[in-house]
Amino acid sequence: MLGSSRKSRTLSKLALGACAILLLGSGGVAAAADSGDGTPNWDYAPSSRPAAGPEALTMANNNRPVSGKKLKADPPGTKDSAGVWQVNRTTVTLRNTVTDADGDASNLTFQVYTTDSAGNPKDQVKLTDPDTGRPAAYGVIVSDFVTSGGTASVTIRYGDLKTNTTYAFRTSAFDGSLYETNWSSWAKFHTRGRAVNITLPEPNKDAPTVNQDDHQKPQKIAQPSIAPVDPTEPPISRSAEDGWNCGKLNKKTGIQPCSRLVPDDSKKIRDALTKGTNGLKAPLPHLVDWCANLTGSHIKRYEACIGSFNYEYEGRVIKDGRPTGEILNASWAAGQEVKLSGTSETFTQQLVLVPVAIDAKFVSVTLNVEFDCLLADRCSNGPQSWDGALVWTGADPFSHSSVGKIDHTWNTANKADTLDLSTKITAYSPVANPAAMRWQADGAQIRCDKISSDTPGCTFYKYIPTWVMNFAKTPPAVAHAWLIQAKLPNHPGSKAANKPLFFLPAADKNQHGRNPNHNREVICPDKWAATYGNPDATTVTEISSNDKASCDEFAYASSYNSGGMPASMGGMNEVDTGNDCVQTYATRVKQGEWHLYDDVREAAPTWTEVCGRSAMSGWINSTSMGGAFSGGFSGKYRMLDQDPYWVDFPQFAHCNASRATVACTVPKP
Repeated sequence: MLGSSRKSRTLSKLALGACAILLLGSGGVAAAADSGDGTPNWDYAPSSRPAAGPEALTMANNNRPVSGKKLKADPPGTKDSAGVWQVNRTTVTLRNTVTDADGDASNLTFQVYTTDSAGNPKDQVKLTDPDTGRPAAYGVIVSDFVTSGGTASVTIRYGDLKTNTTYAFRTSAFDGSLYETNWSSWAKFHTRGRAVNITLPEPNKDAPTVNQDDHQKPQKIAQPSIAPVDPTEPPISRSAEDGWNCGKLNKKTGIQPCSRLVPDDSKKIRDALTKGTNGLKAPLPHLVDWCANLTGSHIKRYEACIGSFNYEYEGRVIKDGRPTGEILNASWAAGQEVKLSGTSETFTQQLVLVPVAIDAKFVSVTLNVEFDCLLADRCSNGPQSWDGALVWTGADPFSHSSVGKIDHTWNTANKADTLDLSTKITAYSPVANPAAMRWQADGAQIRCDKISSDTPGCTFYKYIPTWVMNFAKTPPAVAHAWLIQAKLPNHPGSKAANKPLFFLPAADKNQHGRNPNHNREVICPDKWAATYGNPDATTVTEISSNDKASCDEFAYASSYNSGGMPASMGGMNEVDTGNDCVQTYATRVKQGEWHLYDDVREAAPTWTEVCGRSAMSGWINSTSMGGAFSGGFSGKYRMLDQDPYWVDFPQFAHCNASRATVACTVPKP
């Protein structure tokens, strides 16, 4: 039997030398590489390079083991139409069956080659010993022993194979004494390509701090709710549905007064609020500088612009209980501004009144303004101060504008309170009785607290602030967060998708007593980066001498969007472990050029995940958030439990995350 096996090998070798062709595992015929003497340079007896151990000089049995014909590469273990195994990672597992006529246990030696453009074996890949991490003997990997008829397998170590590349492999058997005479037939497999390839610049440790205020844009809110207040009389000639609130008829003059407040963004009203009356030499003062020429009502975290409005006061002439059709008109452009403080319980509001029309028949019109901080047990009102009288005469209606200010103070009795500001204007004339209107901007409700800081302060808490990471200082961490936000269907923190993050403060400041570090431990267990993270993650010891690989997660651990936040506590994306997240790593490919890659040791992302986990420099990871977020954002804007916020990435505006492979160079070349 031994002689028969040798004869078979000799005939096979002669046939290969004469024809110089190779029958591949896929069934195709291809030209073989030649060593110069007509013999393929990969065609040698397995025993001549005894990677599995030397052959025994004395053999108890005389049957050689034989490789099977079930060569396979996985995962997932599927072939394409050309018979090439499609593998979803570079840490490929190769398999084949092995039999021994004597019933001996045997192992298989696995050899891998690159392929040429025609798919033929070209150059041997020098494999790494998966146990020692050192170059394997003869560049091949030997499996464990398996029983005759069993399947032997090896897993190629990370770094030996390239992405998006076709390889050929074969096996030879060894039973501890004898080698198989010939190599098996060839089989081919193809590794997956990269799903993420974001090119980034070198981290700049001296990059300036991001001024978060520069990224807080005015947020539009609904115009104030407007309500009639006493005195309230049925209008004789006007409809209450038009917003008019009327006072009592002056029986001596036959005039019924009515007033209303109308949101008005016309150029006439806006110009009046910017320039004042015709005789004003300087623009009107603004408590909030960005209110100028802004239409509608808007807020930021500490500032509000309410308006613009047209406040109208009319006198309707009535005779014999019927309107004559004559109407006296007076109106003012009105704009309201409020400025809060993050470090004080006292805040200020300002009201600007600019006359637009005063009918001389009114003789004069006086306005009475009442500023209220509702719920007197929570808030007190200071005295009003006005720059300009609140009386306008018909003879000189445009003589002046009036700017009024008032301070309000939260009483700090509770840990936190919500406050509402309400404003009432009453107009009256020597010939017409009072008529009044009140308004309140629900979208500009105020929250004052002593929770985010021991120092009291107040915010417009319905404003959703925007957090911008420091790209210049920590490009890989910013790229990771952008990738997860832009690509995953839950789009954590995306304003465009209306998917804000919800802040989770320290355990003693959130309703569940949840320590945000416990969220992190779910996604990034202790020493995960060193033990399981991609080994190509680059540290920056030139910046921080003790820098080590770290685990970065997005959405942040300090958010209800974190994959580690339990659903029972309001978590929105709970996962069992960080293994359920998109896996990436950040590496420096050369000085000045970094890349964020997906981890090709595993299957490509499905992009149905709800979180991201990335291996990267610990200095980059901690610097990207750390004090920059707590001091420069969450503390700065007095964020409390479950407050929403956006995360924006202005440097990535040109990147397209909709493609199958997310590839982008940032900043834009």
